[in-house]
Amino acid sequence: MGTSQPLFRLSSEILALIMDHLRGLDHRSVFVVRLVCRVLDSLATPVAYRAIQLNHRIIDPSAPSLYPGLLEHVSCFTHEVTVRSDLPSTDVRRVLSAIEHLSLVRWSFVSRDNSNLRLPWDILDADQVERSGTSIAVENLPLGGANCDLDESCFINPALTRRMVSLKLSSPKPPLTTRSGSLKRLVLQSPHLRTMHYRDLGIGTSFSFGGSERLPAVVDLVLQSYNWDHSADEVVRHWDFSQIRSLELVNMPVANFLASVRLGDFARLHTLRVEDYGGHLQETRPGATLRLCELVRDHVEALETLDITCHTQLFELEAIGRHRHSLRVLRYRDHVGFEDDSKRCPTLARSELAALGHRLGHVHTLELDMDGGGGGGGNGGVGGGGDLVEAVSSSFARLHTLTLHVQTRIRSCDPVEPDRDRDREAALDVFGRLVGRRAWRRVTINVGGWRRAMVRRMGYGWKRHNEQGVYAERCFWLEADGRGGYSVGEETALGGAICRPSRALCISWPGLRR
Repeated sequence: MGTSQPLFRLSSEILALIMDHLRGLDHRSVFVVRLVCRVLDSLATPVAYRAIQLNHRIIDPSAPSLYPGLLEHVSCFTHEVTVRSDLPSTDVRRVLSAIEHLSLVRWSFVSRDNSNLRLPWDILDADQVERSGTSIAVENLPLGGANCDLDESCFINPALTRRMVSLKLSSPKPPLTTRSGSLKRLVLQSPHLRTMHYRDLGIGTSFSFGGSERLPAVVDLVLQSYNWDHSADEVVRHWDFSQIRSLELVNMPVANFLASVRLGDFARLHTLRVEDYGGHLQETRPGATLRLCELVRDHVEALETLDITCHTQLFELEAIGRHRHSLRVLRYRDHVGFEDDSKRCPTLARSELAALGHRLGHVHTLELDMDGGGGGGGNGGVGGGGDLVEAVSSSFARLHTLTLHVQTRIRSCDPVEPDRDRDREAALDVFGRLVGRRAWRRVTINVGGWRRAMVRRMGYGWKRHNEQGVYAERCFWLEADGRGGYSVGEETALGGAICRPSRALCISWPGLRR
């Protein structure tokens, strides 16, 4: 291919940007581009090898003869490396030590065979880390239980713990119990930590502080099942929210959190997620919603993602509208939900939804509750919310991804209808109305509080229905197929149970053209 082609009239900087964009879309494609010609090979090779994930083939001592040039490219062009914790330390260290400019090592735990958890200090050369300014990220740390704790070796090299910028725990089984102490010790030794994802189960545990202990100023904080029992004075002395940009509070006492922090510290948040309160029953109190509304309305300057579960009737829509210039993702749900088909879930009126949609012109992803009628039957399912469906599809100018939570149209006291699936019929009807108005990437209709892992409805009537393959909890989806049409299917919960008839699992919908 000659350089007279229009592509090669572009500057090398623009071509490099094109390669970067391609890498973001499909990393493997960059390796394919290298085969086109020498010019593209020279441009694509540095991009292809910039970030790699080590595997047994790369670190094998025979790799230089099996894959000529591979390790040379890694040495020259690689800056970021992901390392699985089950790879041989000696071989990993040999490959890493040859990299000229190692900026990030991402250590990912894949098993928990050993009771003592080790961090990647034995695969790193301290001099190389210092010379290259290498940062360290730890992912899926399986901390928890009586026989799984951080090994003492994790704390003996402060020069390396100071390099840790990200620490993400996996959800522990069993819970952390007493292990939050060793985790706090590690965090305190990591002053440059910017990402901390704390994950526990149930009511959860919390850090116990003493003296002048103060956590680093993280940018991205996730607290899942963290039993927040800190006073306002403790927060001032031991927590630092001055740099916070992303905050997720999941299965924890949000009311306690919001009452103890200074809301002004969260002015520069771009992501806020508050949901699923687990065993913290006090989180259904109105005070938590009012404080959350105050945070969003009066303190946060420009949210890009807002994902909240609250008392929607107490949360002012104007608080959301205040972020109309920045908001891209909105998930707005009520505590009531759809797990109980005898209760009505608060739902936005058509006028409210339309007005909100016209204001939020940049939102591309939306998740809402939509209770179309009385619980249990009649128009209680998604089919009863036709006006709301129309309001969504005629507003939100850039919307392409939609999730609707609805109530089942089946009642536990109704006889099973062998040849009819009311929830599926309603979902297909809504899909048809939506695609008739605009193009979509994905639409999801969650029926009856479906979750991938869940406890289904109790009671004799529902047990009888379940035994015959009829469930209240369903999840239907419609997705663009890349050929101008859509595919339609139904998600399967853990355990494999899917509602009869089985043909609902996945069908093609060629008649719907975008």
